[in-house]
Amino acid sequence: MRFLTHQLLVPFIVLLTLAGCAGITYHAQPPQISLNNIQLVNAHLLEQEYALTLRIQNTNDFPFFIKGLSYQLEINGSEFAHGVSSQSVNILPYQEAYLTVSLISNTLGVIRQLESLSGTNKTDLHFRLTGKVSHGTVNIPASMYSLPFVKEGTLNLNTLLKK
Repeated sequence: MRFLTHQLLVPFIVLLTLAGCAGITYHAQPPQISLNNIQLVNAHLLEQEYALTLRIQNTNDFPFFIKGLSYQLEINGSEFAHGVSSQSVNILPYQEAYLTVSLISNTLGVIRQLESLSGTNKTDLHFRLTGKVSHGTVNIPASMYSLPFVKEGTLNLNTLLKK
């Protein structure tokens, strides 16, 4: 009798456990990330460092704990700068937070951008910020998931220079 119980009970418990795990799915939406500010911090001969302030909005109905992120900034279709950050931030549902991260560009990229603007009357700069957000929970030190993000827009130089 005991042998029969083990033969029936153990597979039943395993199937029940697997069925319970099948309902656990992850449906997080990527956060809305936008540029808030960019400021030159250091300028060296071959590279420049900027402080990039990002506005991060949690559009989910649960807390979103960011473990780190990687990002690239393109201007007028060319890569301008890139960076990574291991800063962590916990954003409550439907809340926002600001995160200041480091952004590195090389001198050749800056020169290319200046060349593309010289000789033209372009006053609009198209930018595209792309990257990945690693996130998980506060209690687990490792990242559980990674979600991509994209933010595009246009900056008008005439408006920026009037201030």
